[in-house]
Amino acid sequence: MKTLVDNIIAVYGQATATERRSGLVWYKRAKRSCNALAKAENISLRHAVGVVAATSPNLKWEKNILTARQVVQAYAQGIAPSDISGCMAYPMNRAKGYAVLRGANRSARIKATLNGPKVTSFYENIMGYDAVTIDGHARNIAYAERLALKDKKLSISKSEYVKLEHAYRKAAAILGLKACDLQAITWTVWRRIHKIV
Repeated sequence: MKTLVDNIIAVYGQATATERRSGLVWYKRAKRSCNALAKAENISLRHAVGVVAATSPNLKWEKNILTARQVVQAYAQGIAPSDISGCMAYPMNRAKGYAVLRGANRSARIKATLNGPKVTSFYENIMGYDAVTIDGHARNIAYAERLALKDKKLSISKSEYVKLEHAYRKAAAILGLKACDLQAITWTVWRRIHKIV
């Protein structure tokens, strides 16, 4: 655990002042983008964030928002999730987005539909809660290694997720930050270090 915490803190230590500021507001900006999506498509904020979270795996943020909009619009038009033209989300994630839209406008119902620690945490972070979104980048940061996001070693088990989440929380406590903000800051730094666009 100490090594994981030290690795996370080491990446945080490389953050520029701009990266720290950017990380501290990343989830607030994401919520504003989701709110704009909700208003434009006449759906609830919770539903918009749920669709964004459902379609997020392996998508950059800009593509994630565009893809979520495609899913919401296709759902409203009665198009099958598998028939959404040019959609970048995995077919099962499109279907999960539809399930979010069909469900009640309650966070508990949406999180049950998302049903995965990464996407559920991402939903919670955007909604303003201090969850820890452990994606491939967060995992790589904690282990101080660079694996491609599609590498099978990046399949994170539930027990590993809990361990990594705990490491981020410990590191955040040491640094006097919220865990979600630390994750966002280190993600920003990691992208710069490894030239991830």
